[in-house]
Amino acid sequence: MSFQWIIDNAESISIDRQQVTGQTVTRNNTVRTSSRGGSIWKFTVSLPAGLKWTDIRSNISLAEQLGRVTAASISISATGHNYLVKYLGNSANTTGFTTTLSGSTATNTFTLTASPSTPSGYKFRAGDIIQFGSGGRVYTVAADVAYNSNSVTVNRLIDDANGSYTLRVGPNVSWNVICVQFPSWTIVDYDRVQWSGPFVFYENRV
Repeated sequence: MSFQWIIDNAESISIDRQQVTGQTVTRNNTVRTSSRGGSIWKFTVSLPAGLKWTDIRSNISLAEQLGRVTAASISISATGHNYLVKYLGNSANTTGFTTTLSGSTATNTFTLTASPSTPSGYKFRAGDIIQFGSGGRVYTVAADVAYNSNSVTVNRLIDDANGSYTLRVGPNVSWNVICVQFPSWTIVDYDRVQWSGPFVFYENRV
């Protein structure tokens, strides 16, 4: 709940999908770059200055306890932030989508096994946010999916386990993250908090 408190009380949130890579240099000075899991979600979150320390210290202390090694779940569906994860398709529903992953999941395309009735338009639009069940990875849809199509292409390789899933869509998704940057703070005017910078969360993807 401590990381979620930061999200719910954010003054601003920026979302990016970072390409995480590692580099090595050979003896002949050749630089080799290798991917470390593809694009991962990055959240930069600013809390407003002037919050009362006596009101927030328990939440901040709990978040600090998690530190940079313990993962926690966050979602961005609180009032004021739901515009960030709106469902853009027009199937009139953000539930009822199911799929089954089998064989190799080293692909970025999957097939819906069921979906709500959509007489016309789109089931998904490019940029829609989806998740394979409650504990799955979060992806964005790479291309529009018409009402009469069940093939969905996402922005990165699917690395969820084989199995049947009910998809979460838009504000229903949640991310498993770690806090890689935890700002320091100063207490001013006896009880007001001044932050040294933003909180930065990375998707916990091994």
